[in-house]
This record gives sequence, structure tokens and C-alpha cells, in this order.
Amino acid sequence: MTVLGAQYYRPPNPPREDWRRDLQRMKDAGLNTVKLWACWSWISEHEGEYDFDDLQELIEYSGEIGLDVVVNTIIENAPYWLEERAPFARYRDNEGREIRLTAAMNTPGGGWPGLCFDNDAVRESAGQFLTALVARFDAHPALATWDVWNEPHLEPASYYPERIYCYCDASVRRFIEWLRDKYGDIGSLNEAWSRRFSSWSQVEPPRAFEAVPDMLDWREFWVANLRSWLSWRVDTVRDAGATVPVMTHVALSGFTGQLATHSLDEFTLTDSVDAFGTSSFPTWLMADDHVEHLFNLDTARDAARGKPFWQAELQGGRGRRDGVASTGQPAPEVVALWMWNSLAAGATGVMFWQWRPELLGPESPGYGLCAPDGSLTERVAAVTRFSQVAGLPVLRDRVAEVPAVALLVSRRTALHAYATDRTMALYRDAVMGAYRLLTDRDVAVTVLHEDDIERDGVPPTVQTIYWPMPSVASTGLVAGLVAFVDAGGRLVAEAGPGEYAETGHRRADVPAGELARVFGRSQFETTTPSADERIDVGAQRMNVAWQIESSRLDGAEVVGTFRDGSAAITTNSYGEGTGVLISSYPSLAYNSSADPDTASSVVALLDGGNAISRSAWMTPMPGLVSRRASSADGRQLVFAINWGNEPAHLAKVEGGELLATTSVGGSITDRVPAKSALLLVVPG
Repeated sequence: MTVLGAQYYRPPNPPREDWRRDLQRMKDAGLNTVKLWACWSWISEHEGEYDFDDLQELIEYSGEIGLDVVVNTIIENAPYWLEERAPFARYRDNEGREIRLTAAMNTPGGGWPGLCFDNDAVRESAGQFLTALVARFDAHPALATWDVWNEPHLEPASYYPERIYCYCDASVRRFIEWLRDKYGDIGSLNEAWSRRFSSWSQVEPPRAFEAVPDMLDWREFWVANLRSWLSWRVDTVRDAGATVPVMTHVALSGFTGQLATHSLDEFTLTDSVDAFGTSSFPTWLMADDHVEHLFNLDTARDAARGKPFWQAELQGGRGRRDGVASTGQPAPEVVALWMWNSLAAGATGVMFWQWRPELLGPESPGYGLCAPDGSLTERVAAVTRFSQVAGLPVLRDRVAEVPAVALLVSRRTALHAYATDRTMALYRDAVMGAYRLLTDRDVAVTVLHEDDIERDGVPPTVQTIYWPMPSVASTGLVAGLVAFVDAGGRLVAEAGPGEYAETGHRRADVPAGELARVFGRSQFETTTPSADERIDVGAQRMNVAWQIESSRLDGAEVVGTFRDGSAAITTNSYGEGTGVLISSYPSLAYNSSADPDTASSVVALLDGGNAISRSAWMTPMPGLVSRRASSADGRQLVFAINWGNEPAHLAKVEGGELLATTSVGGSITDRVPAKSALLLVVPG
């Protein structure tokens, strides 16, 4: 069953007298699941006491109506009695400023941002709450899932991204312990940080930028620390007797800009859970960019590493009040395509934020599928039509195609950009530009994380890797990529592969280590390009951005040149495979100006004469997306989604069967209408 539902209850919203009516309307509209928030600060007004009456009533209603229930455990809003007892546990920034508990956008009932879980007093009390919650509701037949962490990140960073967290005494102590485990002795730390500490008592986390090795370790620590917080939540719920699946969902991909400030790398947050998800607000936060929406879905899918993943929050109505920057209500047909994006990416669930707008808090009156009084809208009608598609038997247990082209992403490069530039924007733009370039050419990708390559090597399903802005490379990543090429893989990298070691030190020789032999050339120096600089690649031209490099050739073949005739793109045979090096950053160039020649040139380099994994049923064009999957009975499925304003033509139609459009039924034609989607069965 495809999960189709919406968030409903976050105290003090919505009014109690509307609960039964609203839940029945959800069921009648074709939804099968409802999400309810279990807010610690709301439920535990007094120490040791829990008021579960609201949740009990809502879960009972849901069960009677036939809705499955997801309970989202919210411990990012701590009880006020705990703050009074443990003020030392307040989050503290790099300048020593503490945050007192308050109401906020995501917690209109108060208690935000909670207290730091590095403090034993906080963890003990939160554990008692989670244990009581599971004991009360896990056995209820309507309960389907525990979502144990709503959008994991370092909570205060949502409101204060210019500040760095958390410097409470417990977190600082834990960081020093982490450094001791990593380096072993003070001499090794001195070597990594280029310092002259004489004892561990002198070591502190960085409180300013441009101390690069310190900042890299500080942010790596927090990524690992949040991972441990999630594991503790999962273990606590399971130890309390949870029998239904346990999941978490992130706010968005950390690689779209929040990895460094929010300590959010989704690839580190999936090992301990049974299922995973992501939130998406395409109109409010993505400027109606279907490509960014798909990127968030694809990264969540690949971070889940084969586990079920959901579109765990999807914008249901207009965004929050934001002055003249407020966004309007999304059109019903656009809401429908967001859901189709989710199915095409392989999601097994779509949950809206939220069923109806809240009546208190900064989010009021945004995000609802319904009007503020609970009346149904055309957006609800679009969800009802989609429910027929989501319920098709052919979609049960389907398996999304694993693309042979991989996009390599790097937490270390993102953190290095943050440590040196005070923002990871440069790296974010490179990753998004690379993904956009491929999506505009209808090339589906596997999002491949450096950690996975270091640990397990490159998956055998991957034939070609695109490595945008490859600034930082550990010895483990280098070894994994070298082995991939040696075994027959094709590695296409932008300028300066492994320019920096994982400690932030600049390497004198670039590419790093054996990669110099993989690419058959070495970097001489870099500079900024002139305004009219381009790369000539046969009959096409490729745009450049940020910087270009000059090189010394050592066996590589030149296939693209700068205006002065010097080598700009080279290919080189290594073992059974090929290394391709581009002496600039077409990803950055494409992100700022979607030049079709640049896209075609990069895709040709990735293709290398082989058939890139994309549907032969589609004629690639910006706005048209196709994704393949296999049904449980072996049929080959193609999702074709046209985000453009003009019809898109199918390359062929003979032998195909149309299963669904934006509503079930219809006959196959030779085109995908504007702002619409098709589900096809195609010959294997």
C-alpha cells in the first residue's frame, strides 16, 4: 500500500470540536494515514506526569474511521519544569548566549528549542517520556509508525544560522572526548590542527571562522553527535516495546545548503531506522523548482540505502506569512505533480503538511490542503484523484531502477567551503548545477556519498561517476575511486580532484595521489577565468565558472581546449576504465545559466560511447522527467512527468500501455501534455 496522508494535530491546533469531522473528511478524500504530534512540553506540564488524553482521543477516532496513525515524537520542546531544574542544559552559541525556552514557528505550544541532549538530565527525562508514550500507544491497532525525530538537525540553527551551536559545557566535554578517540594523543592533534598544545586542557572548539582544521572537526563532531542522538531515540523506543516500524525524516537535503550550519547530512541518519523520509515545500522554499524537489527526493531515497522512504512532509497550501515575500496557494495540478515526483523517485509514502491550516502560530494560515475552517479545496480534489493512482496494484512492491550514472557528493567539501568561506553556498551551487544539468537532459542518477565509497567501494551498479567540485578527498575516497576506474568505471571530475586533504591542508600535488595517474595529468596552478572564456569541445562549447586550471600532461588525450588552445578537457585510460578531467566547473556555470551546449557536452563526456541510463521513450527537454521502475510481476514501468508549459513528445508509443495519467484511465498518445504526468508499461 502506498501511504497517503497528512499531518493533523500539533497542539494547540486544530480545535477539538472539529477532530472527528476533519478525520472523516480525510478518509473520504482518499487518504489512509494521519500524523499526530506527541509534544513533550505539552503532555508533561508537571514532572513525572503525562496527559495523553488528546492523543488517546485522536487515535481512537482514527482507528474507528480507518486511518492508520503515525505518531511523531517531539522532544525538541522541553517542559518548563526541566529548564527550571537544569538551566545549564540550555543551548549555547559560540559567543556564550543561551536560548531560553519559548514558543516558535514549529512549536506554537512552547518549549522550543528544547534542551541539549548531551546533558544526562535531559536525556534521562526525555527517555522517560518516550518510554511512557510507547507503553501507552504501541499496542493500539491504529498505530502504524513511530517517527522518532521530526527533521533532525541542531535545532537552534533553524532560527540563528549565523550563530554556531552548541557550546554548553556538556557538548564541549563530549567534543574533547571525541577528539581524544580520533587522535589518541595531543601530538597527533597538533599535527592535524597545526598547533602547539601542551595538554588536552588547552583544547577548545573553534569560536570563529578561518581556523579551518578546528572547524572541520567541530562540524564533523556534530554530524556524528546528532547521529548518536538519533540512535539513542530509536533504541529508547524499541527498548520500551515498540513493535511497529521506527522512522525519521529530514527537513531537506543537507547538500542544498544546511549541512554545515544545521549539522545535517542525511546519509548519516538512516542506519538505525526502519524507514526514512524528507520534507519538501516546493513553492515556499524552492521557488517552484521541480529539479530541487527531485534532488531532495533522490538524496533521501539513496540515503535510505534500500529501506522504504517517504515524502514525509509535502506542502499542502501557501507558505507562512512573510510580508511581501509571502507565497500564494499552489495550483491543484502542481500539487498533483509534486506527488507524481514522489512516486517517480521511488517513495512508498506521501504525507502532506498539513490537512488544514493552523489557527495559532507564525505558520497560520499556511500549508493546509483545506481552508482555515476545514472546508475542502481543489487541492484536496487533486489528492483524491491521485489516491486512485497511488492505489494501483502494479505500484505495490515496485522497485525503482538503480541508475548507472552516479553523482558524487561530499560532506567534507561542503564543510571545507563553510570553514573557509563562512558558507557552503559555492559547493551547494556546484552540486545543484550538476544535478540540474543531468535532470534537464533526463539522465537519472544515483546520489553517491563519499562515506559509502570509503566504506564499501563504488556499487557494482554504477558505471559512470560525475564528481562536481572535487575539492576535498580523503585517502579512503581516493582509493575507492581508483579501484572503480581500474575495474572499468568512468570517472568524470571537475578541476582539482583532492586539492585538499580531509584536515583542510592544501596538497602540493593535484590530483591527489594515484588520481594523477588515473587522469594522466597534474595541475600547475589555478586562476579566475576571463568573462569570455569557454571550452571548445568538438562542435560545441562548454561554459566555465569560478576558476580554471592549467596542467602538465602525462599521457592524457586532449578533447577540449580553452580559447588559447591549452588543454581544458582530457581523457585517459587507466586499467580497464577511463578518467576524464574538466579544468573548470561546468556545474557552477550551469547552475547560474542553463546553457544547453554545456549540458550536452557534459552528458557526452559521461556517456563515453555507452548507453546512459535514461528512458528511450522520452525526447529529453528541460521540464520533462522520466523515471523507470519494475513491478513485482516483472513489468517495466515508466513515469513521465512534464513540468513544462508545452506538450512533450514520446519518442515512440508502439507496444506501450498507459496505466494512469493525473487521473486513472485514458488511452496512450504520442505526447505528455503540459503540467501533467503519465504512468506507462513498456516492453522490457
